[in-house]
Amino acid sequence: MPFEAHPSPKVAENGEKLLYVKPQSGLVRTLSEFEMWFHDKFSLRQGDMNRVFEAMLDGAPEWFAAGYRIETPIGTFSPKLKLKRQVTDPDDISHDDAELDGIEFQPSKSFIKNMEYAVVRDGFRYVRKPQSNRLLNNQQHLEKALQQCIKEHGYATVASFAAHSGLTNHSARRQLDKWCFGDNPKLQFSRFGRIHIYTEI
Repeated sequence: MPFEAHPSPKVAENGEKLLYVKPQSGLVRTLSEFEMWFHDKFSLRQGDMNRVFEAMLDGAPEWFAAGYRIETPIGTFSPKLKLKRQVTDPDDISHDDAELDGIEFQPSKSFIKNMEYAVVRDGFRYVRKPQSNRLLNNQQHLEKALQQCIKEHGYATVASFAAHSGLTNHSARRQLDKWCFGDNPKLQFSRFGRIHIYTEI
């Protein structure tokens, strides 16, 4: 499983933010792809899975609205409620105080066991992603990256600055534009087609 690391709100003893990990972003499969995979691996008839989800989309809310949980082989789905206002006295609650707060899913033990088996079998792969906020706060690093661009080309572009600094294109453009304004601008830019060329003043 490819995963990436991000800073969390929690702070370590040395004052730096602790990291948390999550599966790599951007990895998405559609129901059509999922269904094709089931068709190839388990000989499931094409269209069956889509029909099941469409039926559940129409039918399950009827049971949820009646307060039922729905138990399935992969886990239990149940309606989640919340109060519209803060209440401390149970006798002060009326039917108008409750509202739906989504649907909870509790995976079954067999589903978790099968997933753990697949993950242990295939292992993990750390995908290193640049932490734009951390890099943007390192002015020495940004200055060095800018000088490398200018040394190589005589100017900087968003793409070249992003490559040297490790920033995303969005953050690289934001930083280059920032250097073009203010009381003492460092750069000026001109357009070459759709490309912005940044040169030192």
